Amino acid sequence: MNSKVPRKQFIVLIDDYKDEQALERRLAVRDKHLVSATLEHEQGNLLCGGALFDSHESRKMIGSMMICQAESQAELEERLAKDPYVLGKVWEKWTILPYRNVSA
Repeated sequence: MNSKVPRKQFIVLIDDYKDEQALERRLAVRDKHLVSATLEHEQGNLLCGGALFDSHESRKMIGSMMICQAESQAELEERLAKDPYVLGKVWEKWTILPYRNVSA
């Protein structure tokens, strides 16, 4: 019997900074962010994620969305604070919502 407590799941809705240099900053740290996201996925912390757009037609990035797993919301906040998009001033703020996948 597995005595390990299942990790909690969360949806993270993230708003980008909206200033004129935001896209430039995103592109400057994008490769580091993708390496970090790949590692988080391999460790089972990031289940899925991607960009949010203002519309499908313009595809202007306005933020990101992720489904994550963590022992607690505090642990997830700590991981987010270390993301290259946070450190590089791409992500301005986020909302974390408790979530549970129906098949999990």
